[in-house]
Amino acid sequence: MSILEAIFLGIIQGLTEFLPVSSSGHLKLMQSLIGFQNLDQYILFDLICHLGTLGAIFIFFAKEIKETLTSNRLRLLQIALATLPLFPLAIFLKPIESIYQKPHLLGFFFLITSFLLFLGVYCQKEGPSPPRWRTPFLIGCFQALAIFPGISRSGATISGAKLLGWRMHEALTFSFLIAIPAIVGGIVLETLKFITTNSVAPPVPIPAYCAGLLASLCVGYASLFFLQKMALPHRFLWFAWYCLALGVFAIIYYNF
Repeated sequence: MSILEAIFLGIIQGLTEFLPVSSSGHLKLMQSLIGFQNLDQYILFDLICHLGTLGAIFIFFAKEIKETLTSNRLRLLQIALATLPLFPLAIFLKPIESIYQKPHLLGFFFLITSFLLFLGVYCQKEGPSPPRWRTPFLIGCFQALAIFPGISRSGATISGAKLLGWRMHEALTFSFLIAIPAIVGGIVLETLKFITTNSVAPPVPIPAYCAGLLASLCVGYASLFFLQKMALPHRFLWFAWYCLALGVFAIIYYNF
């Protein structure tokens, strides 16, 4: 991987992490189109790019994060509940990672993202605020779906929250707050696996990691501003149609 390729992929990560279109799916699709082989070797690079967008979350939501850690124990409990569904996935890491070697499945996962977004727009629950100690776990279950490349984490969690009666602004903020433990946990697990299994070093030089990290951080921060402007139901339809079209393209491209 060259530095230019790393910057390009970092930009893709930054653009798509916060938009409900699946950053992991776009990274895998672009890596495949560029001509990379053995895509599972690049999972660590993907996680480093996710680390960049994690930094963007820390900067953009600094006020909310500080409030959560210092005075909002309820939100902290909600984040913990939403993280619980991710723990069982650690048992199935090997078969899940093997899916990253099967780009012909990407299109079907993009279609799942499209379906979730359509649900969030047309089937959202309206009414009084739901019990905030019950629904976070269910939103975490939606987040767990995003372990598969092509299923958007933000799209799944925001749509899930709206289906459960959360207001758009609350769903948006909570989606990115629960991304923090999810991304950190993924990076820790992948690093431990690399150390303990004596894996062959991925074909990515250190400067490329740094370039991807910085590109995803800068572009990701800008994308958060854009998503706030797009956080309206009728505008989320654009993303649903985009994922539908991308899913159909990927299915045709890889399977026919």
